[in-house]
Amino acid sequence: MIEALKVVSRGHLALHVACFFLVTLTLPLHFASAHEVETNRLSLVQREPSHVSATFYVSPFDYFQPVLDAQITQQLAYVHLASLDDEVFAALHTSAQAYYKQKITFKVNKDKWAQLSNWQFSNWQLIKTNVQQHLAQQLLNPGSHVHIEPVQFAVQLTGGPDLSPLQPYLPSNWGKILVVASKPKQIWLDSSQGRTWIKF
Repeated sequence: MIEALKVVSRGHLALHVACFFLVTLTLPLHFASAHEVETNRLSLVQREPSHVSATFYVSPFDYFQPVLDAQITQQLAYVHLASLDDEVFAALHTSAQAYYKQKITFKVNKDKWAQLSNWQFSNWQLIKTNVQQHLAQQLLNPGSHVHIEPVQFAVQLTGGPDLSPLQPYLPSNWGKILVVASKPKQIWLDSSQGRTWIKF
């Protein structure tokens, strides 16, 4: 399946590029937030000792790279992704999901593994639109540094009385990834009992 979704030849890709730019110039643009941190990130939140929520923020290139031609550059990958038919793009997204469900694991206390469940991935239409708008912005502002919104997906970790410490096993193609681990302070707020100050 993955082999069938490999990147098309350069000649065929050039045709896709021309068609893509003609189409995207007529689309409205919605630019990425300026405050966005442009790096792959992992957010780990432990609200209960036996439950951790893991949320990943990965660039579209790094997200799709494992199911694309290993030799393709980032810019060519974005052009290729933006020009794919919806059916092919959706199938590629499904292949990427299967890859991450197999490759991402978390070790607990040196000898146990967390159970991963309730995977939630971004909608493929939103990802494709994001890539198309990114390329359109680059076309209109070729000298500017254009941010691209990351692909977001999440999974729930359970197992054992305490999921601390955790050791993530992540895809090697991501390289460095910023990990933010937190244990929020939680309180009950009862609006019928008057106002309550929240301390951070």
